[in-house]
Amino acid sequence: MAENRKKKNQQKLPWWLTPVLLLAVLAIRFGGEALGRGFQWLSDSQTSESTTTAQKVPSDETLTVRFLDVGQGDSILVQMQGKNILIDSGDRSEAARLLTKLEENHVEQIDMLIATHPHADHIGGMKAVLNRFPVKQVYDSGQNYKTKMYNDFRLQIEKEQIPFEVLRGGQEVPVNEMVKLKVLSPQALYKGTPSDTNNNSLVLRLEYKDFAMLLTGDIQAEVERDLLQTDPEALQAQVLKVAHHGSKTSSINEFLTAVKPKIAVISSGEGNKYKHPSPEVVQRLYNLQADVFNTALCGDIIIKSNGKTCDITVEKFYDEQQAQAA
Repeated sequence: MAENRKKKNQQKLPWWLTPVLLLAVLAIRFGGEALGRGFQWLSDSQTSESTTTAQKVPSDETLTVRFLDVGQGDSILVQMQGKNILIDSGDRSEAARLLTKLEENHVEQIDMLIATHPHADHIGGMKAVLNRFPVKQVYDSGQNYKTKMYNDFRLQIEKEQIPFEVLRGGQEVPVNEMVKLKVLSPQALYKGTPSDTNNNSLVLRLEYKDFAMLLTGDIQAEVERDLLQTDPEALQAQVLKVAHHGSKTSSINEFLTAVKPKIAVISSGEGNKYKHPSPEVVQRLYNLQADVFNTALCGDIIIKSNGKTCDITVEKFYDEQQAQAA
């Protein structure tokens, strides 16, 4: 953050004038040999369409991951080479907004629909998605969760005869020749933890050449400790989707240290009743020199990678005072 302030001082402009004067795109570039260096801000005259590192390669070799702003919930759209992977679908109250976002991003069919776990803020939009788009494959954590919403979701998959598979740690979901989606957890369903449903979330590692992203669902400290014991090296990733919306139940320091994220993304709703994210979790990420982005402040968060470097753009501007208040 000190480097950013120096740059702003050199410009001799108050921070608040930048978004007023010009439509700037906030970008972070890192990867491979660039890891550990400072990050680069795009100049006011640049736009993500013409200058992002990921777009200097053919578009069909760009991996795009969109953390969609669906309020207090999760929904992640992964796109590459015409394939669309949707991981979770937010709450039912956000279903219309989710559909609009998918259509705006040229989604015509869902190649893979993944439910990390059956809580309403992760599967609430599934019915709307299944009704709107052809879905080729559904992946699930396979929990015995007795709610009408989850039961209806499973019945609709069965009725439409969509291929369905339960995932377990050690499996790999075929995406294409370049992109791997590895399942790290659960190896077997947890029982007797403070929240079995959250802890049985699918933990996914998205890999594209030298770039990696860790998607953690709503796992809590119990699973984080198990993952540290199982294969700590598999956790390291440039981008971390922070577990459980940044709740204090998750993101223990040892786990975050193993991941070593350069970018941390939190999906939460503005002014949510749970007070997510926890200030303690955010501070732990800052202590690791991670740059933290929250959908409650940023809107959609878009990450593009060419397999070596990655750029991040956000839908909305926010200032440091807003971030601290959140």
